[in-house]
Amino acid sequence: MVDKHYVQYLSMNGVSYKMQIKSNKTDYMMKNRITKFLNSISQSMTKPSTKRIAWIDMAKAIAILLMVIGHEASGSIYTWIFSFHMPLFFILSGYTARRVDTWYGLRKTISKLFKRIWILAALMIILLAIENYLFYPTQIVDVIKVTVKGIFWGSNGARPGLNNVGVIWFLFAYFWARIIFDMGRLIIKDDRYNGVMFAILAYAGYLISQKIWLPQALDIALVAAFFMWIGAILRSYHFFSNSKTEFLTILAALVFWLWCVQSGLHIELAIRSYPNFVITVVEAIAGTLVICYLSRGLISTTLTSWLVIFGRNSIILLCIHHLDLYWVFWGGLIHSSWRAMLLRLVVDIIIMALVLIVKYLLSKIKEHG
Repeated sequence: MVDKHYVQYLSMNGVSYKMQIKSNKTDYMMKNRITKFLNSISQSMTKPSTKRIAWIDMAKAIAILLMVIGHEASGSIYTWIFSFHMPLFFILSGYTARRVDTWYGLRKTISKLFKRIWILAALMIILLAIENYLFYPTQIVDVIKVTVKGIFWGSNGARPGLNNVGVIWFLFAYFWARIIFDMGRLIIKDDRYNGVMFAILAYAGYLISQKIWLPQALDIALVAAFFMWIGAILRSYHFFSNSKTEFLTILAALVFWLWCVQSGLHIELAIRSYPNFVITVVEAIAGTLVICYLSRGLISTTLTSWLVIFGRNSIILLCIHHLDLYWVFWGGLIHSSWRAMLLRLVVDIIIMALVLIVKYLLSKIKEHG
């Protein structure tokens, strides 16, 4: 015989459980709708035929958001972020890059990179010059001179007083690194052998940078091409395959990475800072492996999967960060690094959301027009 109070208790719990399931379903449907809407906005910024790897977008999202934070961070947080965040982009670029098999194909790739990357980089420097001129008017001739110098050198600090390039050094370095990377693989077909060439070029770039910074951030590009080769090797050997070898490698990479960060070691490509070059390069690779591994976990849950939007549109966020007027105007009003980190991140994200929404709406008008 079953106790009546126990039956009532089960019944009450049953109702409560059903209500909870309904609530969970409602929350899930709402989150799903929001995610689909955000994804549709994000996808409007990329070609429909583009096949994207979700965990790579997640890794890029982590890196680009940390880039925004890192520029206002200090201490251990700064060291941790800079230990991997920009090398990650170069490594994943090599991971996803299509192999160029002919010299004609190389010319086509260079043409595409020039239109999509180099011209964008030059435009960003021009737009920053206009912003500076609007807030701090000066002689037009001086503005033109500084702008031309920024485009030619492609790096802040390449010449005394040159500070109008900002984060756009990455685009110049990426442009030349892809050319070096594709050309190197075209000359030496086997990645096992051309890796030696890329390693030598990277070390040459490091040595050159300690004496002189090359125009167009070419010395950084030599190091970046090696990171791209690392990405290509990871793909060719199917490293990210949920194998036991991958897991053990990630554990070793995590320990080494954290040890380097705790020791205050980190690479900083923009200012050519390579304390103990070999160790900091390996540290950047180790950090990238760990973040990529983490990204595959984050992509599996709806709570964090929406972050891929930032990865898909990392160049847009990079350009917004460059033009957000922080150093031109409002940055001087904030005297706390924590407030600066949070506020600049929020401002850049809001601007990016507006850009994506406008782009999405324009695409819909075009479809129905």
